Amino acid sequence: MKEIELDSILNINFSKKRWVDQISKNFNEEVGIDVSHVPVCVFNVPKSISRFKPEAYVPQAIALGPYHHFETHLYQMERYKVAVVKAFLNPNQVHSFEPLVIDKLKRAEPLLRACYHKYLDLNGDMLAWIFAIDGLFLLDLFKHYGEMEQFIPKKLMKYETLYRDMMVLENQIPMVILNEIQKIINGDLELLPMMIGYCEVHSPLKLTRDLNSNIGDTNYLHLLDLMYHLIVDNELPRKYYQQESCHEQRANYMHEITRKHHVITNMEDIKEIGQKLGKFKKFGNMVSVIVSIPWEKISDLLGLNIGKKLDKEDGDDLPRVTEIDIPSASSLSKYAYINFKASDGGIRDTKFVASKAVLYLPVITLETYSEVVLRNLVAYEIAIASSTMELAHYVDLMSGIIDTEEDVMLLKSKGIIKGSMTNKEIVDLFNGMNKWNEHARGNRTVKKLNEYYNKQLAIKAWKFIKKRMRGSRKVLTVVFALLACLLMIVYSFCEVYGCPKLFNKVS
Repeated sequence: MKEIELDSILNINFSKKRWVDQISKNFNEEVGIDVSHVPVCVFNVPKSISRFKPEAYVPQAIALGPYHHFETHLYQMERYKVAVVKAFLNPNQVHSFEPLVIDKLKRAEPLLRACYHKYLDLNGDMLAWIFAIDGLFLLDLFKHYGEMEQFIPKKLMKYETLYRDMMVLENQIPMVILNEIQKIINGDLELLPMMIGYCEVHSPLKLTRDLNSNIGDTNYLHLLDLMYHLIVDNELPRKYYQQESCHEQRANYMHEITRKHHVITNMEDIKEIGQKLGKFKKFGNMVSVIVSIPWEKISDLLGLNIGKKLDKEDGDDLPRVTEIDIPSASSLSKYAYINFKASDGGIRDTKFVASKAVLYLPVITLETYSEVVLRNLVAYEIAIASSTMELAHYVDLMSGIIDTEEDVMLLKSKGIIKGSMTNKEIVDLFNGMNKWNEHARGNRTVKKLNEYYNKQLAIKAWKFIKKRMRGSRKVLTVVFALLACLLMIVYSFCEVYGCPKLFNKVS
């Protein structure tokens, strides 16, 4: 029997004795220390979430915190982190670093461990050193944002990669630890405003405008948690949609006239086609006779196996991305004449107004690291028990309406998608996003869009034809196969015996 691999933080065999020592130490030392008020906020991303793109949930260049600290490809950055920390502290603090910082963090060990979802297979000394170096490095990064070239050579690491790694869920340093370090070194940094400034630069979606009022009212847990709430809490006032300008009203009026014109045109075309088909009175009987023939038995005799699926196709053992059932943006525009409009608000302002045939979407700015940010934000949302899955609903919607580069170009032309990512990269991003909200409440915007789309006359006609032809597809395949065989026989016969009338040959 294969031995079970334990996911140790050091990637070595789990030490049972060390576990007993640690539990015994915690049991004796934590008497009277209440950590129940400290929420778990740094989660280990489960494989059910990371399986489609596991590299998006782990750091590429730098580890922050204990989860990835000792991975070989990340450990080379330790000396640069130490250099940053030494430059951040004054000479006296560097000289007395261990008694000043390490010893105090060791006394706060229960607090440090309480923030992490996964058991940390590290002793107190090691844990204190990790948080001291990584925490101070992060404080300095916020203080000297954009000036890291003096400590970390650009040829060693792209700064986009550093900023990407800072948004990985498993790479978060809890605010309670940063605040503890701030108190130890008597730091005077206005940490939260600096973190908000960082989020404003790197967030793919607009943040709430009411930043100042939110600062005092909310205890943010870490950088990713801060960005998440600033994104989700961004909402326009109720009166915004009631104060539509005359220009917008006229545009909606003209859109409605255009839509009605297209509907009338489609009805006339369908009527004309119906009149033409109606002349062939025997057409329906002919189709019925063809369909009633036992084509499956004939195909079995010919060895064609038409209409039968293999038990296992190539690649079936690989996980498949699933999306919500909704037409693409280009289909919504072409066949249901739905217009897309960039909203000034956030994801809560995503809405479909059927009376205007307008889908309002927030502006999203996509850069090289945006996929990692989006994936980790949603992974964090899923990990929060009290989450309403609002961000997941939005990502599901975007993944559903973006299928091709044509969809991306349409949304870019409306000012909904911005940024440096190419059309193909954006398509790959959203086509690679698995459906998140399987167990959440239904998305009302998606429901309204589908209802409106399915009511269109052209869509009804297409679905009717598709339903009728579904059972006849294999019949037509067999018919064409038989015709091809017959033509090959006739051609071979004529090649030998000659058929001048059929092939226009002169004898």
